[in-house]
Amino acid sequence: MVAEERIARLLHQSRQAELPVGGGEWLLAVIGAVAAQLPACPPQKMPFRERRAALEDQLRASGLAYGTGAQDPAVELNPEAAPGERAFAHFVAGLVRLCASAAASSHARWFVPGPPAQVGVRARRAQLLAVLAAAGGDAEAAARLFSDPTAIPNPLEKLADRTAARLSRRYLAAGGPFAGLPLHNGLCAVEVRCCATIALAAFQHARISPGAVALTAKATLRWRSLLVELLARLALAQEDGSASARGFEQVIRSQRLPVREARTLRRALAHPREIEQVAPELHSDALRRFMLTQVLVAALMDGRFEGAEVAFVERLAHALGVDGAALAQLEAEVWEFYRDHKAALAALRLAETPEGLPHALTTRLEAAVLDNLDRLLQEIRETRELGELLAKAAAGGALSREEKSKVREQLIDLAKTIPALAIFAAPGGLLLLPILFKLLPFNLLPSSFVDPPPPAAALPAPRRKSG
Repeated sequence: MVAEERIARLLHQSRQAELPVGGGEWLLAVIGAVAAQLPACPPQKMPFRERRAALEDQLRASGLAYGTGAQDPAVELNPEAAPGERAFAHFVAGLVRLCASAAASSHARWFVPGPPAQVGVRARRAQLLAVLAAAGGDAEAAARLFSDPTAIPNPLEKLADRTAARLSRRYLAAGGPFAGLPLHNGLCAVEVRCCATIALAAFQHARISPGAVALTAKATLRWRSLLVELLARLALAQEDGSASARGFEQVIRSQRLPVREARTLRRALAHPREIEQVAPELHSDALRRFMLTQVLVAALMDGRFEGAEVAFVERLAHALGVDGAALAQLEAEVWEFYRDHKAALAALRLAETPEGLPHALTTRLEAAVLDNLDRLLQEIRETRELGELLAKAAAGGALSREEKSKVREQLIDLAKTIPALAIFAAPGGLLLLPILFKLLPFNLLPSSFVDPPPPAAALPAPRRKSG
């Protein structure tokens, strides 16, 4: 069975390099490469909340939360493929793999061990395509294919052609790495969440409900319009805001959206409301985090914060109830992701070292350290091991994996008493330690924290001059 799955996957991949990226056959080849191997399946069906949380983790780990996909083994491309084609191919593969994970965590019939390999691959391919098609507006045809994925004949090829045409029109930027950034990435990220929502429901109930898909589509349109509105408002604060606005208009026009949706997005672009008017509509934690992340992407993509951008981001964070430490953590996560995925995101240029972090982020972190310096030094004095490890790193010594783990554990404990320093304990926070070293006393040595200073030598008695 494993050998048959491997052969099927290789066949799908070998065809991809010969097919034009974005066509129906190419889409089926990518979906088939994912479907040819059973996804990791938990021992038991996961509760719905746990499934949703697991997908959120997968979104962040794969980059789909930011509107792009990491390098995916299901993709095989011609070496001469353009950057935009590569980005699109890995985005689509990540989208398909996300839906497969939703199926596996739901213990869907065709995504758990048991069915014969050939039948299972065909059924998985059909159901994964059905989810993508439903997200694209083909809910009725998708529902029929999903309910009977092994039927012959079936509408697989026609549905693949329509779905591929829609995905390509909206997200394939063949003329450049990512035309119209950052709105392009934001719309990709909204598409991901739409597909994830439909996949969770479909594999939970073993069917696609056109009514539920319609509700999801309505919510998705609202997410898109709010995103356009916030990015348009950010553009007004930028020095080259008019150029950004033209890029947004280009993205909306190139997608050839349905009239109602295009009109909604253009209205949001032309007449963006103030942050305080938009914020009440960001009513869920997921929506608030998503919008703040996308605004940060837009502001950080050139590697610097303009003063007006800083003010805009901080106003938005305040309106959403996000404090400075949480905002700094989110900024660091966004920066770290793009630093690690710059090959797939050639259009987004960010610094490669902590010293090159956007100025507003380093300024905020420095303020957090300096405002709490006395308490920080006191805590380090009481924690000998942390002091020793920080001293070793500050002196240029390399920390082992175990030592880095200890530093992070103790910084987490430290953040419990000094919440403003939680950023250093967050994922990726160790990358920011050079900022901490720069601000701590120059003679950071273990003895300076745990040993009393030696008594000063007595001055010799002055000699009396003879007169």
